[in-house]
Amino acid sequence: MGLASEMAHLGDALRQARPDLPWGRRGQVPDGEQALGMGDATSAVAELADLEALSNQLSQGYAGASLADIDEELLERALGRPAVDDLAALRQMETELERQGYLNRSGGKLELSPKAVRRLGATALRRVFAQLDAAGRGDHDVADAGAAGELTGSSREWRFGDEQPLDVVRTVKNAVLRTAHEPTREHDRRVRIAVEDFEVVETERRTGAAVALLVDLSYSMALRGTWGAAKSTAMALHSLVTTRFPQDAIEIIGFASTAQVLKPSTLAELSVDTLQGTNLQHGLMLARRFLARHHDAEPVVLVVTDGEPTAHLEDDGTPFFCWPPMPETIARTVAEVERVARSGATVNVFALDPDPGLVHFVHDLTERAGGRVFTPDSDRLGEFVVADYLRSRRGRRSR
Repeated sequence: MGLASEMAHLGDALRQARPDLPWGRRGQVPDGEQALGMGDATSAVAELADLEALSNQLSQGYAGASLADIDEELLERALGRPAVDDLAALRQMETELERQGYLNRSGGKLELSPKAVRRLGATALRRVFAQLDAAGRGDHDVADAGAAGELTGSSREWRFGDEQPLDVVRTVKNAVLRTAHEPTREHDRRVRIAVEDFEVVETERRTGAAVALLVDLSYSMALRGTWGAAKSTAMALHSLVTTRFPQDAIEIIGFASTAQVLKPSTLAELSVDTLQGTNLQHGLMLARRFLARHHDAEPVVLVVTDGEPTAHLEDDGTPFFCWPPMPETIARTVAEVERVARSGATVNVFALDPDPGLVHFVHDLTERAGGRVFTPDSDRLGEFVVADYLRSRRGRRSR
């Protein structure tokens, strides 16, 4: 009787503390083939609690998360000893990547460093070049000079990517002046040239290229398995332009329900937009603004997509989505293509889906902009995009 009284007091206290709970109803527990006794039920609840704790640790989704937080005993009980060995390997890999400067920890969160982003871009570019035919390798080189390489009579400091002739006299002079105060050994009068001593002969500068790469971020890219290839292609092209062709300018633009300019530092970690919409109109608007800032350059617009436009911006700037595409969405997108074409740019489209509606639309689009349509397999997308950029940048604007 005393125990029953105490339990009643406890029950009243619980009801007062949590009046929002359904105290008058029984809990819904699924029926099973075999009933559990109190001991088995308690063990099952404890096991579920352990699994939930392990799930939270493995998700690393909380502030200050670290692989050191994962309980090895819980992991072994749930997944076995091989999982613990995998965890040890991951911890070692994380430590090594941090040591080499590929990962930074900011606010308890691991982020790719600029060095890692450059390495990923360079790796993606090597894979693309490995696919290109050997006959086309001559297209990879460029001289940062005038159309005929006319000399201007002056020289300047050598920069990575320069291919002008070396100014030997100025280079040796710089090395002599730099080392003049250093003691020299008897009979050793060699001039030691360092990187900072090099100068190149200046020539009249060729027109560079302004490259706008528009990448579809809609959720269908993930569903069709083409998003990984598109992101790798964007990183490869960015690496190519910034390292091989420093006189060119590049902007990566992602578009889904709306469009956005993508920074190189966030490109590697980017995922597709779960919102519906393929707003090519907004992407082309951003591309046109980018080209306007580089009006002296050869304009290059490349579009990677797997679907027709299904979204556009209203006059007040709000995005509008509809499937199937509305005539207004198509009309606004085509109007933006024509504006880009009037700026002197061609628009080349890489269609990743053989859907007849998409193929018909992009053919109409490229005819208006004097461009071309490519339908590569996703595993050859990088090869097609890079080759087309190298081909396009050799063009010259007629004025």
